[in-house]
Amino acid sequence: MGLVFFAFGLAAGVLGAYVAVGFLADSAGLILSVFLAALIVVLVLGVLILALRKTLLTKLFGHAEVALEEIASPLARIADRAIERDPAGATSAARDLVAMVLARYSWIATRRWVIASLTALIAAMAALAGTALLFKQNELISTQTELLREQNLRIEEQTKLIQTDVQLAEAARNAQLAVEITEIAAELGRVVDRVNGDGTINPVNVLDPVADLDRSLVLRITSISRALLPYRFLDHGFRPEDQSDGRRVALAGRREVLGDSYAKASAYFGWSERPEGTYLTDRPASPERGQLLRVLMASGVRNLEYLTYAGLDLDFAVLRATDMQLVTGQQARLSFADFSGSYLVECDFGTAILENSRFRLANIQSTRFAALPPDQVLAPLPAQDGLTPTRMSGADFSRATILASDFSATELAGASFDGALLDGVDFGDADLSAATLRGTVILAADFGGTFVKRTDFDGALVIDPEFLTKLAASVAPETFRSELYTMEPVDLNSLLEIMVVYNSIEAEDLAARAPDGKAYRITRIGDFGP
Repeated sequence: MGLVFFAFGLAAGVLGAYVAVGFLADSAGLILSVFLAALIVVLVLGVLILALRKTLLTKLFGHAEVALEEIASPLARIADRAIERDPAGATSAARDLVAMVLARYSWIATRRWVIASLTALIAAMAALAGTALLFKQNELISTQTELLREQNLRIEEQTKLIQTDVQLAEAARNAQLAVEITEIAAELGRVVDRVNGDGTINPVNVLDPVADLDRSLVLRITSISRALLPYRFLDHGFRPEDQSDGRRVALAGRREVLGDSYAKASAYFGWSERPEGTYLTDRPASPERGQLLRVLMASGVRNLEYLTYAGLDLDFAVLRATDMQLVTGQQARLSFADFSGSYLVECDFGTAILENSRFRLANIQSTRFAALPPDQVLAPLPAQDGLTPTRMSGADFSRATILASDFSATELAGASFDGALLDGVDFGDADLSAATLRGTVILAADFGGTFVKRTDFDGALVIDPEFLTKLAASVAPETFRSELYTMEPVDLNSLLEIMVVYNSIEAEDLAARAPDGKAYRITRIGDFGP
């Protein structure tokens, strides 16, 4: 009975802890009272039976106490009466024997029942209470875990704020150094007045760094460029590189009354939203180095080779929405620089170091990024034997407009041209391995000898119905798997719904250049594999 009650209490405890842990917690006093009441009742009943056992046994069976030796007497009398053939005496002796046996068994059974009942009640209460307490403990541990998780989130937020403080402290240090840029600008202004006379407006290539800049000024420019370190600063959420961002801000507050118009405009302009909060830029950058380059260009220093040779460092420079015309920056250090939204017209960045640079939404025309032979490397830069490559691995040209520009023999591994417009672009002998051209509009591009291992053309739009065939025949051998792609015709006018195409190509010109009046979307139908 104790085992049965223990199992019952255990089952009831588990069931109650799963479905009624709140009831168990709120009614713990009541449950305990019921168990204690039952325990007291059984205990009192046992005491009463113990105290009155002789009276009860005498009234029930005629015997108060029966020892095993006493049972032998009626047995002997039964035998004697049987031998004497006295049925009445034998029956009387048998009756006495049964009464003695029942008296002894009833007392033993009653005593066992009292002890078993007390044990069972105690075991059931222990099982029920223990199980409930165990689940209550688990519930409290779960609550504690949630509190610890929330504490960790607060610690992460605190860590981010500490990092923000550190980055802003670096920004403050750079702001102090930026005063030197103002003094350099003033000195360059005096050089412009000395070389060209007062009143020169918007000079273009009017200063020769070798002839017009004295050594001390060159050293000031190069030393400040190295002292200005990149850091992460507050991102205010506005995008100066995107000319449509002002419209996004204006319409965002009225999107609830615009219906689908806001969603369509967002898809056309490529707007993205983010939750409210304080954010740092996604990677370190140096607005001060960008400002230094702007000062140089504004003063008429458009040829950076002499300064680069002297040690000019423009890595991480921020040059968003900047007009750059006729700038030569061969071998310039511009890794992680940001040219997003800028206009690059007739510039020369051949042999420059532009790894992981950004040209998002940029407008690039007649600009050279190609590897250069020794005879085209400008003095005083050292020329290597053979071609000197331009390092542009990881460069981002997302949604850029690239017209009549040269990337031949350039290192572009892992670069992104997603959503860009390519018209008159030369990728001959370039390394485009692992690059992405998803959604790229390719009107005219030379891929002769291009290394396109694992290059992704999924979603690209072309106007040549033989594009895949020609691509497979012209790229570097065994680097393009044509079986991974298919082409489906689409309406030619659908290209004009893409912002980079609409802003650069007239509908009549586009129709005249399409051989069969159609455009084609490239779809990747398989994986590149291991």
